[in-house]
Amino acid sequence: MSTLLNCISRSCLVLSQRRVHQKVLGRRHFRTFPGLWDQKATKGIPYKDLVVGVPKETVLNERRVALSPAGVQALVKQGFKVQVESGAGDEAKFSDQQYKDAGATITDVKGALGSDLVLKVRAPSLSEADFLKPRSTLVSFIYPAQNPDLMKKLSERQSTVLAMDQVPRVTIAQGYDALSSMANIAG
Repeated sequence: MSTLLNCISRSCLVLSQRRVHQKVLGRRHFRTFPGLWDQKATKGIPYKDLVVGVPKETVLNERRVALSPAGVQALVKQGFKVQVESGAGDEAKFSDQQYKDAGATITDVKGALGSDLVLKVRAPSLSEADFLKPRSTLVSFIYPAQNPDLMKKLSERQSTVLAMDQVPRVTIAQGYDALSSMANIAG
């Protein structure tokens, strides 16, 4: 941040000394700051190289699944590879064939949990956490304060965790609020 402010202040000083800043009607002028050119942008991973995994929910009486076939279709359309554990959608009345038709690959629990990005409704058990790929990302209802052992295990695996239960229930975050969407589905 100090580098950015330093570059801006130096550029403004140079511009004011040279009186370069002239307005021409009908034209827009864009200024760039040479100090910013030297910074390297972090490069991400292309979608085509990321695998999204959807494991079966193991909590008793849990009927939800983290991703529907329509969601799979949207991710595949964007270029993601999606792996769904066999039987993951059974309780939600989605067959393995529907997931295949949407573009997913049907796999086992190790395949789904060994993905780069794992989508789960309920927090994984400690034994499921052992199957997570090191440095993977987990999106789930985690309840971090109530699951210190799980958080420790995820930390050891260097997993990035997005705890959906910690997303604030405010207007600006409503698109990410899973509790509202579940209430809308339930009626």
